[in-house]
Amino acid sequence: MNSAKANRRMWVGLAMAFALAVIAYWPSLRGGYVFDDHINIALNTNVHVQSLDWESLHNATLGQPSAANRPLAMISFAIDWYLGGGDPFRMKVTNLIIHLINGLLLLGLLRTLLRACPRASAIQHADSVALCVTAAWLLAPINFTAVAYIVQRMESLSQLFVLAGLWGYLAARERMREGKPGILRAVASILLGTAIGGLSKESAVLLPLYALIAEWIIFGFKHADGRIDRRLLTMYLLVLVLPACAALYWVAGHALPAAAWEGRPFTLGERLLTEPRVLWDYVQWAVLPLPTQMSLFHDGIAISHGWFDPPTTTLAILALAIALFAGVRLRRTRPLVALGIGWFFAAHLLTATVIPLEIAFEHRNYFASFGLYLAVFSVLVPPSAAPLMLVRIGACVALVLFFATVTWIRALNWGNPLLFALSEAQMNPHSPRAAYELARNYMDLVQTRDRADSRLVSEAFKTMQHAATMPGANILPDQGLLLLSAHLHRETPEGTWARMQHKLATQPLTVQDVEALNKLNSCMLQGACEFPANEMVQSFLSALQHTPPDTRILSIYASYAFNVLHDSTLALDLARDAVKEKPTDMQVRANMLVLLVASGRREQAEAFYAQTLQDLPQARHNEKFRALLHTPSPEK
Repeated sequence: MNSAKANRRMWVGLAMAFALAVIAYWPSLRGGYVFDDHINIALNTNVHVQSLDWESLHNATLGQPSAANRPLAMISFAIDWYLGGGDPFRMKVTNLIIHLINGLLLLGLLRTLLRACPRASAIQHADSVALCVTAAWLLAPINFTAVAYIVQRMESLSQLFVLAGLWGYLAARERMREGKPGILRAVASILLGTAIGGLSKESAVLLPLYALIAEWIIFGFKHADGRIDRRLLTMYLLVLVLPACAALYWVAGHALPAAAWEGRPFTLGERLLTEPRVLWDYVQWAVLPLPTQMSLFHDGIAISHGWFDPPTTTLAILALAIALFAGVRLRRTRPLVALGIGWFFAAHLLTATVIPLEIAFEHRNYFASFGLYLAVFSVLVPPSAAPLMLVRIGACVALVLFFATVTWIRALNWGNPLLFALSEAQMNPHSPRAAYELARNYMDLVQTRDRADSRLVSEAFKTMQHAATMPGANILPDQGLLLLSAHLHRETPEGTWARMQHKLATQPLTVQDVEALNKLNSCMLQGACEFPANEMVQSFLSALQHTPPDTRILSIYASYAFNVLHDSTLALDLARDAVKEKPTDMQVRANMLVLLVASGRREQAEAFYAQTLQDLPQARHNEKFRALLHTPSPEK
């Protein structure tokens, strides 16, 4: 077959894969915000920009509720909000477009890689492998949450630059192997891909490692004449080895100490024992994804407390060791299989080792699944005149169509918020998050329909109570019971306040806990709720028992003290404490300035503003902060 005809067939195949991906994902586009979407986007006023001026976009970059800084992703959310008014449909469409662009980048990367691979047979076969891997990756159910879960644009956008950078590196190395210049292009591809991708999510820092694995297996660090290229060794020393040493130093100080794990229901040792089992779950979900196992929430996964607790712990560890050994052994005879295994393990280096993250999320496989599919299809796709050729082609097509079907089934669930919540709760009966998501949907229906006498009310209270009393639950369902009771003008279920305060005092504070308290305060400020002052104060005091005190809690309590308790002295004391804890946080200083102006303390407000300009020179260019100083004081 001539190359022009082969190219046409490949592009037709890619167009069909794109069409299947759009069809499979389309039902999910009509769904709403889910879980962390609410905190990061729907309730995040920094993202709700009214114009695309520099200051609005700058505020959006600083608007992520968690400690991570992902400015590029946050700006993209802000632009979507500005153009679509917060419609989740538009944001999901953007995510799908990013996914399709990534598919295009992946195809280009694979074609370059397969042409460079010393054991790739014919160009026609190489293109077939590239197309099958791309189609499977585009339609893979394990990649679904990286697309349909809006906030995980952070992952897909980051990997866009990783794929582009890796493709650029492979193309540059192929030029160098042909005797052409390319070292500067190789270095630039890695540096730019890592730097720009890192503005969306930290996982982009693994790009140099992906490139190193490909270099070791495919190119061997060699010049066109077969000699070792010392420029490459120097490059990897600078872009990988030295940063890795710095990262290990950070890990030793921030991830290994016991204090770093106080916010997790497992220790460092338990996480390291559990993750091998989780990695094999990922492999199964990637290669044989069953609709009953694919879920947003995996917080119900059992923790490994010892080598044989559960017994599969040791088996999983041994199996991983065998897989790694096989990858090394296959480097010469099956380089694509070895490369795929290497990339899969490398992709989980951050999320499955010593950093105190949650145990499992599907979107962590957005790049890792690519490695698995490369290993599988490089063996399964037959070259011309291969044995059982039709059977192998049929298996490839059947697997891709199976992926498309499971993804479409997931999309149907995600397109209906209540159906999504019901399916998640059924698949994860031990997941507090899944239970709360179902309860929240019932509560939203009650508030929307405003039917106080319906059976829906009883179901809402029952599911919210169940979510609140599950082991490991945070205060979101307790907050839900309080808001639902206030909305229906009913008495709060007995024990709700005490249970919530106990969780605040004894469990590590999460972003969800902080947002829950903020929502209770907002309901009071809007006049929609009348919560007992002693219970609200005790809730704030419970949350402030942690050391150091959370500045977000201090700020919310200050707002409550000023607006509800009408105690400006307490409010200002709390705001000052917040400034002491985070003197460089402009939002904390803005809260303090607002309280000074609102309480009529003009001279103190001007002095505080001047002190802020002295402490933080960048505040001079913050027009919104300056405007707070000139806000009219309320009439007494």
